[in-house]
Amino acid sequence: MFQNTIEKYMTDFIKLPEPQKDLEFPLMKAFEKRRTKRKWQDSELSKQEISNLLWAACGITHKETNRSKSRRTAPSACNSQEIKVYIALSDGVYVYEEKNHQLIRVDNKDIRENIGTQKMMRSAPVGLIYVSDYTRLKTFQFKDDEQKWFTSTADTGFISQNVYLYCAAANLSTVLLGLVNREKLHNLIGLNENEKIVYTQVVGKSLND
Repeated sequence: MFQNTIEKYMTDFIKLPEPQKDLEFPLMKAFEKRRTKRKWQDSELSKQEISNLLWAACGITHKETNRSKSRRTAPSACNSQEIKVYIALSDGVYVYEEKNHQLIRVDNKDIRENIGTQKMMRSAPVGLIYVSDYTRLKTFQFKDDEQKWFTSTADTGFISQNVYLYCAAANLSTVLLGLVNREKLHNLIGLNENEKIVYTQVVGKSLND
């Protein structure tokens, strides 16, 4: 499970800077500018950009209390928060641990060429991998794997749209990918049986900076 991943790699993590929640960009303008863009600069995102990107995806907006679970920027069925975001960078693969807003390294390999099967996607500086932990889908609504998959795809859609809107506001290019060799990527990351890759998404700096 995800907790085991945290415990195994807690000695190798990157604390992200605080997300810039006060960026001035109108929400309605982000809707207008939101596009799928398949071209990007050959340069990496800054740590601040990665921080903003991941917080927009599914960062914590309300901390956990004795009476209630934490809340994220993106909704999930029954607040299950079953989707975890892995990020593939040039120096390895990390999982976003939103509670402490940090990255935990899970592998040192550069696996970005495996984010999607389309050749043009392999040059993207950042690859996001959306992984559903089925063990978090516990209530009666999630009676079988078909229902768990249906729920996971919907919840991933909320997260990926948050990424799209942030990218529109930050002049970044992004593409959500369904053409993914999920079995190969699953093995490269070392996921458990209960963890399923739903979609991936690539991000890079737009060419029109």
